[in-house]
Amino acid sequence: MTPKLFAKRLKLAREEYGYSQKQLGLRIGLSDKSISIYEKGSVYPPVSNLMRIAKELKKDLDYFLKD
Repeated sequence: MTPKLFAKRLKLAREEYGYSQKQLGLRIGLSDKSISIYEKGSVYPPVSNLMRIAKELKKDLDYFLKD
C-alpha cells in the first residue's frame, strides 16, 4: 500500500460519513492537522491512530492497508 492510496481511501471513508477533517479529528482525539497530513499521503498514522480511525469510520484495517 502506498501512502497516496492510503490517503485516498481515508478521505473517501471520511467523506462517506460527511465528516470534515476537524470533525473526524474531534471524534477520535486527533487534530484536524493530523488528519490533513494523513490525507496528503505525507506519512502513515501510528497504529494506535489508525485503529481509532478505522473504528470510527467502521472500516476494517485491511480497507486502509491492502492494495
